Amino acid sequence: MSMKLLLDARAARQTADGITRFSLNATRALERLRGQWKLSVLVHPSGCRHFEPLNVELVPCSVPRFVPGENRRLIPLFRKLSPDVYLNYSMAGPTPENVPTLVTVHDLMVLSVPCYFGNGMIRNAISRKVFHNAILRSVQHASAIAVPSAVTAREVRRRFPGAADKAFVTGEGQSLFAPGEGVVTGREAGPLLYVGNARAYKNLPRLLTAYGRVWAMNRGIPQMIMVVRRDRAFRGFKTHLDSNPARKNISVVSDAGDQQLRHLYLSCRGLVMPSVCEGFGLPALEAMAAGAPVMASRATALEELVGDAGLLVNPHSVIDIARGVALLARADAGEIGRMGLAGMTRAAAFTWEKAANAFVSVIEGIA
Repeated sequence: MSMKLLLDARAARQTADGITRFSLNATRALERLRGQWKLSVLVHPSGCRHFEPLNVELVPCSVPRFVPGENRRLIPLFRKLSPDVYLNYSMAGPTPENVPTLVTVHDLMVLSVPCYFGNGMIRNAISRKVFHNAILRSVQHASAIAVPSAVTAREVRRRFPGAADKAFVTGEGQSLFAPGEGVVTGREAGPLLYVGNARAYKNLPRLLTAYGRVWAMNRGIPQMIMVVRRDRAFRGFKTHLDSNPARKNISVVSDAGDQQLRHLYLSCRGLVMPSVCEGFGLPALEAMAAGAPVMASRATALEELVGDAGLLVNPHSVIDIARGVALLARADAGEIGRMGLAGMTRAAAFTWEKAANAFVSVIEGIA
């Protein structure tokens, strides 16, 4: 069947962060799966370059997300494009009349993580209220709600019980490594690796403290390389980093491109990712696809993703995170290889094609 699908990727920006990569790869997979559909993509001008290689209609749009008047400003565009279905890659946004709508709730950290919006209590309280109302309007209006993990689905159902029957799990994929391209040997001389931002949910103060304690007991532990995006939380992260006793053993990289990330994943001893919460955990999937062992958090979407293929720790315990760091640091070549192979096998089950199939099934059902 032919279909006019409008994809809202205004969150995509020049820097290929998590939501940019999600939007791009989901769109690419939809294009492959349903080449007969007409795909129009709303995208901020700074993010257009990511989508230019695709066979889609690019609609540059500078209307910001999550602001008053967003819906009103986009109504003329919806009328002009006249889509059969509107898929928003964000969790809140326009509520077009007479157009079946899907929203994508990657996580609900804006509502659940203390100090998500900084250290100010009043600012956090106001911001949480604003986002709660915006998400509530979106999920009430939506015909379906896409989520990347069962953990996020449960959180959506808990916070918005009226929308409980709308949520469906898509999963995610990774695009850095082809199946079987990962390497599981020769990693024992490599560094520990962290990839992500420095916001509160990433739990970097506990990770740094844990690493510093392990280093204090064993000065010969592997170096740690931290790929940390320079965003609003970077200054606070730098303060914690510079006061760490193992500071000279920790390197920081910002704005790493795909080729540099590939090299780091393929050569590291293991990835450390003790987040207190995650909607999915793309760096963990990329590391597993590369054949790298992964240390991740229990009771989060990371446990759902990593399963028994990695080391699971309590993200609220510095002692338990230090235990995981120490296990990775002293693992021999055989242990590293076994964990890496288990991760590669598990990573193969998560693909963008599977995610696109989940989207397509729901889109065709509501169109």
